[in-house]
Amino acid sequence: MKTFLIILFLTLLLNNCADKNAFDNFNLSATKELSEDSIESLKIKQGDKIAGLVNVIYLNKVLPKRYKENEYFYVYYYMKDKNATVSFTLNGEPSLLREELPAQNEFSYLTSFSAPWSKYYLVGFKKQGNVLKLRINSNSAASATVEFVKDK
Repeated sequence: MKTFLIILFLTLLLNNCADKNAFDNFNLSATKELSEDSIESLKIKQGDKIAGLVNVIYLNKVLPKRYKENEYFYVYYYMKDKNATVSFTLNGEPSLLREELPAQNEFSYLTSFSAPWSKYYLVGFKKQGNVLKLRINSNSAASATVEFVKDK
């Protein structure tokens, strides 16, 4: 009987915790929660050296009513070389839209990060298949690739 009560107590304890996730302790909107969960962060490398950091949000997943015609990404990055320029390709195709944004912009609410030393972009591409490989290239031969797989 004692073993049964212990097992019952542990089962109830674990069952009560099962419906919670990491976002339950924060007051986040559904869109903010989805965007925080969808952020992909990478190091931009030049050989063995880290040249910068990049963060990407696939906007079609986070804001599907607004972004459905093409493929859209909110990209913010920091490069150690302040004079570095970057380009974006999706599955080898160049971007159709590349709009530089200020640090405080219409997508700032999607992240918990804002810094004046980073660069912010809205990047758009023509519609692609289910696997999206966004490549960030700098003029100093540093690059990073992030992959998104669409929900079917």
